[in-house]
Amino acid sequence: MSDSQAAKPNKKSDVTTWVITGIIVVILIATMIFAIKAITAPIQPVTPTTTQPVVTPSTAGATPTDTPSPLPADAATTTPIAEAAVGTCFNRQANVDSQGKFIDPIDCTQPHDSEVFYSAAVADASYPDDAGWKQDVLNDCHPAFKAYTGVTYGQNPWQIYYIYPSTQAQWDGGDHMLLCYTTDPLGGRVTSVKAAS
Repeated sequence: MSDSQAAKPNKKSDVTTWVITGIIVVILIATMIFAIKAITAPIQPVTPTTTQPVVTPSTAGATPTDTPSPLPADAATTTPIAEAAVGTCFNRQANVDSQGKFIDPIDCTQPHDSEVFYSAAVADASYPDDAGWKQDVLNDCHPAFKAYTGVTYGQNPWQIYYIYPSTQAQWDGGDHMLLCYTTDPLGGRVTSVKAAS
């Protein structure tokens, strides 16, 4: 027979066990409260964000074409964006830097992030309000985007930006042009978006 001694209860170990158990219980309760709040919080609808900045053209647009602009890679020409022809490639930052008035057209085989795909006078009888311009973009630019790129707008990361005469005086002066261009947020394209179709 072996002689064994019964273990004495350790009060210090019992207190430690209760403290640890209490901390775990508090953490579990806090986690459950946060989870319940998260589950019962009202769900906010997610609205896709596409920016469509509006900039003022300085003059009426040029005649549209379907071919990308064949410009030399080192072309240092600045063009009013309203005069940019369909197929003109450029980097949007130059447009932003000029407060939306100008672009520096570049050959579409050079790295760029933007390309004009639509430029035409709108058929509206009078100067449209903001909602009217947005409707013109839906009616004119979205179908033109698909025709130019072969892709329905929203099915790729490309964004549509548009410009139009921002004042009644420009409209009354004969500027009825709506110009739309697409920007690839990934940048660095070395082909026309038309060639991507």
